[in-house]
Amino acid sequence: MMSELKKPKFYSNHRHRQGKKKEEHLESGNNLREILQNKKLNILDIGFGTGTSTKQLYRNKKDNYICVESYLQGINNLKKYRDKNKIDNMFVYHGDAVEIISEVLPDNSIDEILIYFPDPWPKSKHHKRRLINVYTLNLLFKKLKKGGLLHFATDHIIYAYNTKNLFEEFIGKKILFNSNRRNRPITNYEKRGLRRNNFVFDLIVKK
Repeated sequence: MMSELKKPKFYSNHRHRQGKKKEEHLESGNNLREILQNKKLNILDIGFGTGTSTKQLYRNKKDNYICVESYLQGINNLKKYRDKNKIDNMFVYHGDAVEIISEVLPDNSIDEILIYFPDPWPKSKHHKRRLINVYTLNLLFKKLKKGGLLHFATDHIIYAYNTKNLFEEFIGKKILFNSNRRNRPITNYEKRGLRRNNFVFDLIVKK
């Protein structure tokens, strides 16, 4: 049962400088459920950073976007872009992704979940802060529509294989790293990883 699984430790505190009051800015979302029922794809973008990749994705295809991030500057950048372009089907949330997804999104409402280059928390003692674990997989798959997909990308090889093992255990079958990046943009974070000769791993699983 999901209640018996361990929720990831709230991991966004490191984004806030000591001595500064932490604030979370949540959308009112008054028309979110209405938007989610239109004919466009519903995309959940978790940890969008500065918002650069989200902007590019939206420019390429005007789907519905629910965007979650703990980095306040990224939140402000994406909200500014949305408001400037009068976009009514992009919702931007600041705070704990697990809390927001649990409280805001209806079950079986999301077509795609994007998790691009999340913090790998490489030290063993910090693995509990990683976004992906059995608890979050249960939550995310609960929100996905039947046939919906989760696209995970990282340039951290150990995190990539750890996540692959989690996915395989969760869905009950072996999977391969995906050679097709789909429509995933090349972000500044990815460019930095490539300059370091890091290989980028894509994992795509369907419900």
